[in-house]
Amino acid sequence: MPSVFLSHSSRDKAFTRKLAERLVAAGVRVWLDEAELNVGDSLLERISTAIESADYVAAVISHTSVQSSWVQNELQMAMSRELADRRVRVLPILIEACELPMYLRDKLYADFSRPDDFDTPFARLLRTLGVDRKLSELAPPQPLLAPVVTPANPAARGAAPRQSSLQEFVDVQIIGVDKDRTYNPDPQKSLFNVYLQLSAYPPREWVEIFDAERRFPRHTMWRKAWIEGDCVAVYCVPEEIKKYHLRDVRQDLETSNLKYRQHLQQVEARRAREQQRQIEQRKSIDDALDDLDI
Repeated sequence: MPSVFLSHSSRDKAFTRKLAERLVAAGVRVWLDEAELNVGDSLLERISTAIESADYVAAVISHTSVQSSWVQNELQMAMSRELADRRVRVLPILIEACELPMYLRDKLYADFSRPDDFDTPFARLLRTLGVDRKLSELAPPQPLLAPVVTPANPAARGAAPRQSSLQEFVDVQIIGVDKDRTYNPDPQKSLFNVYLQLSAYPPREWVEIFDAERRFPRHTMWRKAWIEGDCVAVYCVPEEIKKYHLRDVRQDLETSNLKYRQHLQQVEARRAREQQRQIEQRKSIDDALDDLDI
């Protein structure tokens, strides 16, 4: 199977983690900085070695990444190797409608810019990598190990968290607007992706609950909204946010927090039942073996 180095901005960690998990499930060997780098490593040396040894460099392209000096350095190293080897190695992965860097403009890109369509461009990416497997045949993606992100642990922001325990979980709330990240994905329309900053990076199960809450419109001004990293993105006219969508999103956050707590209660109840079953099983085995006359 091929190996892929994922070049990305830390602001795009949510998408990059999802892509990495899906690639690993397809059998692709993935190099992702947070999984590979250790304390004390030389960043430049480790990244340079990883790019040199990878079969492909997948560049996650967004408004943030095209301005990242780290991403630019990684792509320059990868393009130098591509020119030296005379074969395609750099694969642009577009996640936002933005202008590609000059040295990538002659390349076809995988278009992941539609939040509701991941599988179609992912299948094309697999074919480009030479992975001849149907999506239905792939193993379920496994989450990468990561810290829990809460207001008390802001240093972990940017990395997707594991599922919280009921005691750890702190309600997810809107704490501001990320004006720098808000942009117009289609200049022919007046609709923007408006990013509302969250107090924490929600766990995967919480995001699934939120998506289910947003599935059915509740009024005529309803707009598409989704979780992207530690933000809620709302596809709307910016002036509508205060009048319509902020109230809706806060309501859905409150409901998601409540249902996620109920989910955690069910998980802990199942865990307690399983622990009790194991204790009883162990006791039954011990009692049976203690009666042996040996």
